[in-house]
Amino acid sequence: MIVNLIVIMIVVSLGYIFSKILYPIKDSFNVRKLYIQIISLILILQSGLRNVAVGTDTYGYFGMYEDVKLTSWNEIYNQFVIHYALGIGKDPGYSVFEKIAQLFLPQYQLFLFLIAILFFIALGNFILKNTTQLRDAVLSYVLYSVLFYSFFSITGHRQTIATAAVFYSFELMKKNKFIYSTVLILVASTIHQSCLIFLPFYFISKLKSPKNLLVLVLILFPILFVISSKISSIFIGLSQNYEEYGHMEEYKPITFTLLMLLIVSVALIRYNKVVRIFPAAIMQYSAMILMTFFLSLVFEIHIFMRIVQYFSIFILALVPLTFQSFDIYTRKLQNLFYGVVVLLLIAMSIKANINMEYKFFWQDMKLEDVYL
Repeated sequence: MIVNLIVIMIVVSLGYIFSKILYPIKDSFNVRKLYIQIISLILILQSGLRNVAVGTDTYGYFGMYEDVKLTSWNEIYNQFVIHYALGIGKDPGYSVFEKIAQLFLPQYQLFLFLIAILFFIALGNFILKNTTQLRDAVLSYVLYSVLFYSFFSITGHRQTIATAAVFYSFELMKKNKFIYSTVLILVASTIHQSCLIFLPFYFISKLKSPKNLLVLVLILFPILFVISSKISSIFIGLSQNYEEYGHMEEYKPITFTLLMLLIVSVALIRYNKVVRIFPAAIMQYSAMILMTFFLSLVFEIHIFMRIVQYFSIFILALVPLTFQSFDIYTRKLQNLFYGVVVLLLIAMSIKANINMEYKFFWQDMKLEDVYL
C-alpha cells in the first residue's frame, strides 16, 4: 500500500512541477509526452521489481513460466491444435509468448519487466493520444493507480498483455483500420480469450451519437441486473473456459459498480461539451455502453468483471475530459476541484488497499495462503 501511495504522490508532484516550470516555456504536447514517459518508467519499475508474492496470481504465473522451460515446442504446438480443434485447455498463445520470451529472458523477474513494458507503453500511448492537457494526464494516472493498479500492475499477466493489444486496436479503430485492428485482437485472444469481446466494439464505436444508446442501457440497468442470470447463460461458453471466475457469492463489487455508474452519468450530462473538446471521445462513450451492460452481470458471474475491465479503463481518458468540460468556472476553481477529486481518490485507495502488501524482489515476503 505504501509503495503505491508513494507512486501516486510522485504522479501528482511531478504533474505540479511540470505545470509550473515546463508548461509556460515549452510546447504543451511535448511536456505532456515527457511527463507520460517518466510516469510510465516509474510504473514499469513498480510492476517489474515486485516480489513474486505480490499479487494474487504472480506466483502462479511464476510456476507456469518455469514449467514452460521444460515444455518442448512440439508440445506447445499440440496444445494449440488440441485447443482449437477440440476445445481443450485455454489460451495456448500464452505458452508461445512465454517460450519466445525465454529465448532472451530466462529469469522470471525479467519477464515481469517485459509485461510491464508492453502494458505501460501501450497505456502511455493511449493517454497521450486521448488527453489534451497535462493535468488530464495526471488525473488519468491517479485514476489508474487507484482503480486498476491491483490488477494490471501486480496480478494478471495474460489479460494485461491482451489489454495492451486492446489499446493499440483502439487507435487503429480511430483510423478505420478494421482489418489490422481485428487481426491484433484475434492474436491477443490466443493469450486471453476474453478480449474477443472487443471485436464488436468496432461497429458500436462507429455510432455517430452513442448518447441515446448509453442512456437506454443506464435506464435498463436495474432490469439487466435482475435478469443477469438469464443473460449470463448466453455467454456460458466463455464462463466454462474460465471456471475459476464463475459465480462467487463473496465477490460483490458494489463500490466499483456505483462509482462507474456515477462516472457514466456525469459524463452523459456533459456529453455535448466533451465531444466538442475532443471529437474522438464519441468512441469512449461507446465503450461505456458495453461497460455498463457487462457491469450489470458481474454479481452473477465473476468473469464479466474481466470483460468490464476492457471498457472501464477508457474512463482514464473520459473522466479528465468530463472535468475539462466544466469550463464555466475560473481556472483557480477548476484547479481546486481537481485537487479535491485527487484527494478523494487517494482516500478511496487507502481505504480499499490498506492491507495490500508490496515488497521488492530482494525482500522476504510470505506467499498468500492459496499457495501454502
